[in-house]
Amino acid sequence: MSGEKISIVVPGLPPHKDLHFSIRNPKHRRYQRFVDLRNAAVAAMAGRAWYLGPVGLTLNILTPIMEHSLGDFSGGIADTLDGSHGPSFTYLPIVYQDDCQIVQMNLSHEVSTESSYELTINFLDSD
Repeated sequence: MSGEKISIVVPGLPPHKDLHFSIRNPKHRRYQRFVDLRNAAVAAMAGRAWYLGPVGLTLNILTPIMEHSLGDFSGGIADTLDGSHGPSFTYLPIVYQDDCQIVQMNLSHEVSTESSYELTINFLDSD
């Protein structure tokens, strides 16, 4: 419902946007990052249907070095939480139907010896 939020903490790095080979493809070398986020999101949604209204994301990545930009990571996360399909895969939406529903995004990076990320998803009012 509008006004609710979910928070997810995932060890490791998030999926990133790869324009050359979709990270949603099981043959992608970083595919497990996609799977880890989807599994964490399914657990956080706790049986709720995906949201149809506007969404805000807050992402904080903790890692010693950034292997991709915050924009690449946010794009990968946005793609992971909605639905998608390709020649060898089909995924139903988990958190929202389409990433065009994201209307707010706050991104940050903290230097840390261990890699993980914290993602908060706010279900915003349609107004």
